[in-house]
Amino acid sequence: MKMSKQLRLGPVYCSDASALINITRYPGYPKDVFPTIWKKLESMIKGGELISHVEVFKEIKKRNDPIYQWCKQNKNMFKDIDDCQIKELENIKTKYDPIYWNTEINKGGPWADPWVVALSICEDAIIITDEKNAPNHIPWIANHFDRRCLNLIDFFKEVGIRY
Repeated sequence: MKMSKQLRLGPVYCSDASALINITRYPGYPKDVFPTIWKKLESMIKGGELISHVEVFKEIKKRNDPIYQWCKQNKNMFKDIDDCQIKELENIKTKYDPIYWNTEINKGGPWADPWVVALSICEDAIIITDEKNAPNHIPWIANHFDRRCLNLIDFFKEVGIRY
């Protein structure tokens, strides 16, 4: 087990763009109707228990998704690329189909998926993603590195969010 960069009492969760986007996607969990969810997420960010990758932030910004304003207000959850992630990315790349990898890398926009897996390895974090478990998707790739993945609802259940 890797040592985390800061002292934490519980597990760390690393969110993919799909999970963050689905918080606000129809029907979503509007802040005025589900304040408990948003308070818990923000508390976890402050405690270092909920993180994501700067490439996720870039994906959300490029799409101008409704969650973008909230992400800007919680920008400290988005971690920059570091040496550990760069090293892990080389291993992660080998688990993708080469054609898929080259297509995604060369699209010209941010592609956070491999960075999310790398960050989860480096921070020993559980991944939150609403992607399906299929080749070239986060759960399938993460499984090669014994990284646990939860969908958004299972994450809510695990951290005790009730509404």
